[in-house]
Amino acid sequence: MKNNQEAVERFDQAHGAKINRLFWIAGSLESRDLKDLLNDDMGESDFEKCFPEVFNSEYFNDYKDNNELLQALVDFRKFGLLAEILIPEADCFRYENDRPVSWSIHQGICRIEYVYEESLAKLMLKIEKSAAIVFREYIDADKKKTQTKQNEKKATVPE
Repeated sequence: MKNNQEAVERFDQAHGAKINRLFWIAGSLESRDLKDLLNDDMGESDFEKCFPEVFNSEYFNDYKDNNELLQALVDFRKFGLLAEILIPEADCFRYENDRPVSWSIHQGICRIEYVYEESLAKLMLKIEKSAAIVFREYIDADKKKTQTKQNEKKATVPE
């Protein structure tokens, strides 16, 4: 990433994804907010996605049971950037050649995702990837919903 202007442009292309909270773990070791995020806000699947080697270690449950997940990150030398990102819901897709060309975004209804990386450039890439995956899920859900409606219409039309 060359500069902050490029970051703004990349966020614009990331389907409305925004960083809600960002922690540089190396500089946040005493942060109550980071401890709360790790111990209370993140689900186990989120933690596993961000820190698989910590999650899969034989000591994970001990750290978790003692509300010491931040200490686990220290012990496993995970001092990079942890972001809580919000990805707004998208629906009402319009397609051309089976590709979405327009849709509605609902900023007030968001999916929460967590991403971790060691550098800002890598974090940005992971945010873009995460937003693209969620957006694809929205498209798939829209297509399934549309297909269901079409099937219902066919079922109610007398022959």
